[in-house]
Formats: sequence, structure tokens, C-alpha cells
Amino acid sequence: MQIILTPQLLGDLIEKGYTYMLANIAFNEDADNKLPIVLKPVKQQPDVFALPNGYETYYRITREPLQMISSPGNTVVMLDYASDNDSITGNTVYNDSYFRMSEDFFRQVLDSLEDYAVVTTDTNGDVNSWNTGAEKVLGFKEEEILGESAKAFFTPEDVAAGIPEKELGTALSEGRAIDERYHMRKDGTRFWGSGLVFPLYDETRVHHGFTKIMRNLRDREAAEKNADNI
Repeated sequence: MQIILTPQLLGDLIEKGYTYMLANIAFNEDADNKLPIVLKPVKQQPDVFALPNGYETYYRITREPLQMISSPGNTVVMLDYASDNDSITGNTVYNDSYFRMSEDFFRQVLDSLEDYAVVTTDTNGDVNSWNTGAEKVLGFKEEEILGESAKAFFTPEDVAAGIPEKELGTALSEGRAIDERYHMRKDGTRFWGSGLVFPLYDETRVHHGFTKIMRNLRDREAAEKNADNI
């Protein structure tokens, strides 16, 4: 079985000890690859003169595979995880339920992050999802903020300076943007929030929006001080 390779899956493979990726075709970062690149993870360095049928080369997992899934082009990268011998299998790392994570379960995961605001927006920066942590950190209920611009929780001076647009532009060009600055709650009070912004792509690398993950550092500091005093 083949699935789209994502940065999260690649990170999980590295954690599991997979160090190489067999590739069905060679990757050229500057070329417009029309055919999907299929990668198969293995733990031992392959013999380039005795590769399995269907594979013509291999890469160290921390190099070209990272470039492939981060490439701004139209290259589609698939992971062959149902394989034999030393390669990854559904029993060793994943099972089918992992890849069929329901929307309800995903929502439960997001809402369990009570200390973190997790916000997604469309390509224009308008909010389209909002976890309970975002309500706690920023004060808006989901029904109040959906469809509104994420500029609502930037300070007026940052909005005037074009910071929200610059942040999204940096996320697109560099893969992420560091978000450490004062933010605004619904009630107009300010807090120092620290987090990251990532672009969101579908399985064909079409850009659909952004994810913003943020925490109120002042609340964290207060919690740590209280813990020290117990």
C-alpha cells in the first residue's frame, strides 16, 4: 500500500531507526517531475548493484527525501510502507486506522491541547478552525471568530505595519514563520505569545491555508512559579 509521504511520517520513520530510502526514480530538485516518486524505507544501506525490482536508486533518509517533501514544485512523493524484509510494515510502525484518522478524533486531539492555541486559516488568513486552547488563550469562542481575519488577535500597530501578511509570506517561502510578539485577546488585553506558523498543503501540494500554533508564555511562567511554590 502506498500513501502520501508527509514531514510527520518522515520524522516518525527516522525515530524508528530507518536510515535509507529506496527510490523508484532519481530525484532532481530542479526538474518538473511528472511521475510520482515512490520511496521505501530501509534500515541497512542498500547495495546499489542489487536493488529490489522497481527501484533504481536510494537516498539517506535525512537528505533528498526531506527536499522532496519540502519542494515547492509539483513532485508527488509516495511512501511504500507495506513491504517485505527490513522495510516498514503496518505491524511494525503504523496500522490502517492511523491513516484513517476521523475528523472527530482529530478534533479531540486538538482540543486536548488546552494550553496551546491551534488555529487554521485559509490562504487569505481568515480563520476556519479554532481549538479550545485558542479560546482559552485568545478569548474568542469558535463561533465568534470563524470566517474572521486572524488580524483580530494582532496588535493594531502590528496590523498597521503589515506583520500578519509578512508572517504568512515567510511561512510560504521558508516553510514556517516564528511568531513571537504581543497578541490581543478579545477583551483588548495583550499577552506575549510564542509559536509557529506553517503553510497547509493537500496531497498534491496545492496550498490551502495555514496553521498557527501558539502559547501564552506569561501563563506558562506563572504555572511554573506556582509549581515551584508547592
